[in-house]
Amino acid sequence: MQLETLDFCKLLPAFMRSDKANQALASGLNEWIPPLAARARQMATWDVIDQLEHAELDALAEELNILWYDTGAELAVKRDLIKNSDLVYRRLGTKWAAESVIRSYFEKGYITEWFEYGGKPGTFRICATVPAMTQDKMQAFLGLFHKVKRASAQLERMEIENPLLS
Repeated sequence: MQLETLDFCKLLPAFMRSDKANQALASGLNEWIPPLAARARQMATWDVIDQLEHAELDALAEELNILWYDTGAELAVKRDLIKNSDLVYRRLGTKWAAESVIRSYFEKGYITEWFEYGGKPGTFRICATVPAMTQDKMQAFLGLFHKVKRASAQLERMEIENPLLS
């Protein structure tokens, strides 16, 4: 018995099948229960997100339409991006959302806004701790990061600290 394909009209006892009100109620349940059952199954996915592998995480990120998701990222990064996606979407365009994505991709990271360092209004800097950063990874991150930050804010520069060299 699967809730997604269950026909409540067939579950009615014989003596109730002729009643129009019971038929209407069963038909209504046929329309409401399958989507709820599908959502319940999706919630089970969230419970095991730390056991999902790359392909499953990529599919889930596509289903959730996570604009800042990188299919080439490490497993831990993918999991963190998916876990925080609802909160980031709610705060899209804010410093909090941008810093959340930065912390997902890098060990540590934060944003310094223009008024905190005496810069040009509307600009900001990213400060991040990254053990290894290539130009390709940097370009990929910045491309995804621009989907999260406030559209009017301009990245002045990104300061990378390598903990292995400290």
